[in-house]
Amino acid sequence: MTFAIAHLFPELLGTYGDRGNVDLLAWRLHQREISHEIIEVSVSQKVPTSADLYLLGGGEDDAQIAAMEILNRKAILRKVLSGGGHIFAVCAGFQILGESFPASGGRTVSGLDLLPMETLSVGPRSVGEVLLEPTFSSTPGSLLTGFENHSGQTRFTDVLLPLGRTLRGVGNGLQTGIDGVVTPQIVGTYMHGPALVRNPELADWILERKIGNLEPLSAPIFEQLHNERVAASR
Repeated sequence: MTFAIAHLFPELLGTYGDRGNVDLLAWRLHQREISHEIIEVSVSQKVPTSADLYLLGGGEDDAQIAAMEILNRKAILRKVLSGGGHIFAVCAGFQILGESFPASGGRTVSGLDLLPMETLSVGPRSVGEVLLEPTFSSTPGSLLTGFENHSGQTRFTDVLLPLGRTLRGVGNGLQTGIDGVVTPQIVGTYMHGPALVRNPELADWILERKIGNLEPLSAPIFEQLHNERVAASR
């Protein structure tokens, strides 16, 4: 079987280099000789609902709303989830999965309502390095790093598991001390970087949730960069 990764609307949700998440996943699959394909889905194309993993990146207000409206027309991501697909969403892509999110002009926009959470407009803008203690890792001392740039802050309206607990940075904000979200099929975060390039352990964990256990890779350059960023963030 071929593992299919759908990269959704890079012309809308590709402001902060989150394309690197797609490239990193493809590289790690290639290194393990796992057959895979990348499906670039533009706004003018039909979104497939049978891919294994869907990636949503960051974007500005108007682009974020446009992406949400396209996905909302035929409940596309609901079909993806009901068919067993997984989603990795960053920043704007993370926000649209909830009940609502803020936009320019003091507007509040309804989201896709896939997660019980809402995003509020809270100042000042959150910009800077993020350091997380992940909720998914059993490795002592394991940390995640990223870069955040967002004015919205997100709160859960029901019980949800965060991706990690913030040791540095704002993350979801609202004094929650957490970043992102994890459900059986969704991983969301405010971390750019790109997040998966900076955190290959996270990339492999996301793949394993769909594929099953993967053989470890020897990737000293990624490990070195990650360790340097962790040390610099402390």
